[in-house]
Amino acid sequence: MIYIDDLVVVTHRPLTEGVPRPGYLFVETLRHAPTLADLTDSEAAAVGWALRRAAQALRTELSPAHIFSAITGRTVPHFHQHLFTRPPNTPDSIHWFNGDTWPQAPRITQPALESLCTRLATHFT
Repeated sequence: MIYIDDLVVVTHRPLTEGVPRPGYLFVETLRHAPTLADLTDSEAAAVGWALRRAAQALRTELSPAHIFSAITGRTVPHFHQHLFTRPPNTPDSIHWFNGDTWPQAPRITQPALESLCTRLATHFT
């Protein structure tokens, strides 16, 4: 966990999901709202604030070529927004949503992920 308040939580994607790469965050509401349209105004404002803080934190800590944000997936009926980086020097042939397919993309270990999350958390104060 990187940040939590009474409306939202920010976490890093676990290393057991997909390719273990740094800079793939989730911003979720604590209340189980199924979609973006189901958020309250307060939740939507909190999500926007957390997304901006998370993007600034990723920019500072990882210096990515780009930071993407998307609301995708239908597997779990719970609002969560993805925020993920495009590493520097990623070839143009790698689509924005396929960063995990680039073999030279940075990878991260559990101890390094814990250190990164600690650094990212400092950007939410």
